Amino acid sequence: MPADSRNEPMLLLTSPLGDDTLPVQQGTLHAIELTAVEELSRPYELTLTVVSTERSIRPQELLYQPVGLTVRRIPRGGDAADGTTRPPENRFFHGVVRRMEAIGLARRDRWTYRLEVVPRLWFLSQAEDSRIFQAMTAQEILQTIFAEHGVQPVEFRIYRSNPVREYTTQYNETDLAFAQRLLQESGWFYFFEHTKTSHTLVITDGNEAFKPVTLPSHWVIHEGNNFDVLDRWEETHSTAHGEVWLQDYDPTKPNTPVDGREDTTLPIAGASRRDVYNWPAATMDNQVAADRAKFRIQHAEVVSALTHSHGYDHEFAPGRRFTLARDPFTRAEGIDYALRSVRHKASDDSWIAGAAIASYENDFTCFLQKTPWRDDARNTRPVMAGIFAATVLGNDGEEIHADPLGRIKVRLMFDHRKDTVAGKAIWVRVIQPWAGNSWGWQHLPRVGTEVAVSFMSGDPDNPVVVGGVYNEVMQPVFPVPSEQTKSGLRTRSTLRGGTQDFSEFSIDDRKGQELVFLHAQKDHQVEVENDETVIIHRNQTVTSETGSITISAMQSITLQVGASRIVLTPGSISLVAPAISVTSEAAMSLTAGAAMQMTVGAALNMTIGAAWLATVTGTITFETALFIAPIPIPATP
Repeated sequence: MPADSRNEPMLLLTSPLGDDTLPVQQGTLHAIELTAVEELSRPYELTLTVVSTERSIRPQELLYQPVGLTVRRIPRGGDAADGTTRPPENRFFHGVVRRMEAIGLARRDRWTYRLEVVPRLWFLSQAEDSRIFQAMTAQEILQTIFAEHGVQPVEFRIYRSNPVREYTTQYNETDLAFAQRLLQESGWFYFFEHTKTSHTLVITDGNEAFKPVTLPSHWVIHEGNNFDVLDRWEETHSTAHGEVWLQDYDPTKPNTPVDGREDTTLPIAGASRRDVYNWPAATMDNQVAADRAKFRIQHAEVVSALTHSHGYDHEFAPGRRFTLARDPFTRAEGIDYALRSVRHKASDDSWIAGAAIASYENDFTCFLQKTPWRDDARNTRPVMAGIFAATVLGNDGEEIHADPLGRIKVRLMFDHRKDTVAGKAIWVRVIQPWAGNSWGWQHLPRVGTEVAVSFMSGDPDNPVVVGGVYNEVMQPVFPVPSEQTKSGLRTRSTLRGGTQDFSEFSIDDRKGQELVFLHAQKDHQVEVENDETVIIHRNQTVTSETGSITISAMQSITLQVGASRIVLTPGSISLVAPAISVTSEAAMSLTAGAAMQMTVGAALNMTIGAAWLATVTGTITFETALFIAPIPIPATP
């Protein structure tokens, strides 16, 4: 608005200290200057210079309090370049005071203050958090955060799909940074619409949400300062990407990478294409990867052709559109432009001068309405560097909770709200020392134990368990320092196993007491496909305390000590030794189903302590080289 001299003020302020009225009221704030910066997907900033008859205004009267500013459109004949008369309309700015300064005297009875005013959304930049959202859409996550901060009203103008996000992590980010990251990943952007008493946050994914300004057209005219005059028009064109290609890895489809590609619709200037390849895409969904590639191309395209201008229509704001009556370069007519950013400057000395002298002007950046707007969708997720502590989750009554891929569920320690629950948490892979197709190492952390977690490619939404750790409650398996020389593994029987229900393999390296120990809580089975060799340099003891010991072989069993040996085959048992002693402390029975042969290479001595009974159904023949008198053998009675 050009400078204008009249008695009524152009800038009218509404604050907790009262509304602007003439004449000046005691203690009321009156706006004399406005500088405002608005931009798509950025919280606006208003700087208001105000005057008051009050010497000392307490900060608590204004900080975090709402204020509203009306920029009155004062009707004048001929305010449009085409000579028409425009009806009076007002532009509103509304926000919350984040900062105030006491500057000094503007004149003898007027004290000057400076206020910085922002939307409620801005205060999300003063809150930082780490938390997990599960099975929620981007809209549901944003609504949760906005409700917690009292950001309202909020309007979603979403024209495309809004898929459920399985797992979304906020880590050491301000709530504002996290919200804006979520918007960028979804291809969404935002702006504000103001009334005298409120400001609405509008979130959208398309230029369809932009509303036209009241004037039907604007003209590039280098002289004049009417409402519809644009006295500067500077077009900027720059190079852009030729293609964006995003890839990632999905362990459920290891041979098919997640893939999203998008080519530009713009002609490529230069000898070579300027392509972008990025890993990771930070998603396991091909459609999401494709969308994000498209968003990045669209951002590159829209910012490659921007126009900077200067005008006087105070309806101009991000999220509005206007029609250029005639392009000064191509002479094309009726071209629609959308506003990306606007910088407003207004002044009004009605409150400090006898006659009002008011002015308004703006500088703005715009782009063709037909070109989709997208914020820069490059991956701005925080990089999760280092190792993080987590607790293994499971359903009630479970001690092991895993899926067919051996993945488990965890709650990270920074999830202080305990939003992560087993039923909704994502499956997390567990690093093993070795992994192949049905071979390798397998260890599944138990529910309730503490594990160390890292993140694939630093992505906060892609955790991986790298090991387990002890703590004050869950002590090491071998007490330290009393058993600090031990290494090994001790398991716990499940379900509901106690401290005595375990299997163990351990190695004790204590000098002079070295020991390899193996304990099986129930059964122990060893299977050898070919040969097994056991070498014992001293003694071996095998004891069955309550049962039996069975040694079985298909061909033979040999027991040997020096020159003595026992050989068992399927058809015979052979005992060979320099000497054999058989002693029975009670009865002994020796039975042969067929013939029995006894050969003695030297003397045979047989001592019988009592009677000796021999029953022969046939004959008995004794052969000897030396005859001794016959021994009478009485007949059997």
